[in-house]
Amino acid sequence: MGILPFVAFRTRWARSLARRLTSAPALALGATIATVVPTAACTAGPASPGATTRAAAAPAITAAQARQVWDRYVAVSGAETIKAGNPALSLSVETGPQRAVDSASLKAFDYELHTDNVYKGATTAQILKLIGPPAYYSPTFFLPEQSGYPHFFVTAVTRKLTSDYSSGANAPISVDGAAVRPFGPELLLFEQASAGKPWLLASTSNLAAGEALPKLATDSAGYVPTVPLSDAALLAQPGDAGPLLAAVVDDGPASAASRVVAPGQLTTGLYQGALGHANGMTAPHGDVYQWEMEGANYPQFALRTAAGGALVFYAMTLNTTVAVPDVINKANPIHSGPPIQVPANLKPLLPPDQPTPLIQLQSEQLLSFAAIDPPATNSKIQVIAIGGGLTSASAS
Repeated sequence: MGILPFVAFRTRWARSLARRLTSAPALALGATIATVVPTAACTAGPASPGATTRAAAAPAITAAQARQVWDRYVAVSGAETIKAGNPALSLSVETGPQRAVDSASLKAFDYELHTDNVYKGATTAQILKLIGPPAYYSPTFFLPEQSGYPHFFVTAVTRKLTSDYSSGANAPISVDGAAVRPFGPELLLFEQASAGKPWLLASTSNLAAGEALPKLATDSAGYVPTVPLSDAALLAQPGDAGPLLAAVVDDGPASAASRVVAPGQLTTGLYQGALGHANGMTAPHGDVYQWEMEGANYPQFALRTAAGGALVFYAMTLNTTVAVPDVINKANPIHSGPPIQVPANLKPLLPPDQPTPLIQLQSEQLLSFAAIDPPATNSKIQVIAIGGGLTSASAS
């Protein structure tokens, strides 16, 4: 991402949460698992790797065009934003999950600017100049064969800070219970909504510690075949990767979806993180704490791997609630309870005059993921990268 994550990383909000695509329809998770899991268990053999023996197909974007998109993004989200002293300028080169998350980051930055004594009256322009522009190392472009709109391509890159704030940036931090290097390897997905529309950054996902990008299949011109979201030759249809992950995050290893989703930091680890209140929300005595991962209405994409599987990109929401039992039970009337503590990372997203909640506190994160959906073998879906962050909060 551009300058916004650098600003956010400086804040307490981003230190604790860091940075976090058409997603499968918002199906009921139980129905999704009941449909997907049995299908995955009886699908046919692995799909063709489709490597260099394939004839070259028309690309969605050429290498030269992708480089232009990349250079424009780096310039606008870095040097131009700093020169203008306006972090909102980065939003002009973003769309989808990225824009939603960074819009919330702006609220957090503005809140910190006016409440954190560390800034001591510094202006936005001064802070941006102090932080400095990003440094990107060895961007690699994965350019898909042409398919229907929206078009997309993926850039794999290592990002580092160039200021004193980069100290210790290579050390993993906890993101909802998973270990992620916020200034390490990441996958940036750029999207073009329709012909003639600009190419914009749609999501950024950081590889979790210990995870690696799989080798992707290519045709004779070096372009990567795309995978239909309904491909039945894989362990699970790529369009079901999100609902299957949600089932594991909601119910943990006991979920039926664990039959096809591998345990790991970004699956069962997120369940443990939610169970352990990694988001900072806790319920006072007598109140109820719960979380739920759901689909998000953004495009989903899949690239063919050299092993015959798919590298799937999708977005999900993670909703967390602390509430009095009357809310959970849909009682009428609703009786208030003890004061609910509001974590520091949620305060920027609430009205400045928000009183201490006595009934309910809710937060929503919009999370982007990259997962490997293997051929129908004994392997399981492996979620390797996560991005995104908080987008909203409410209290009553």
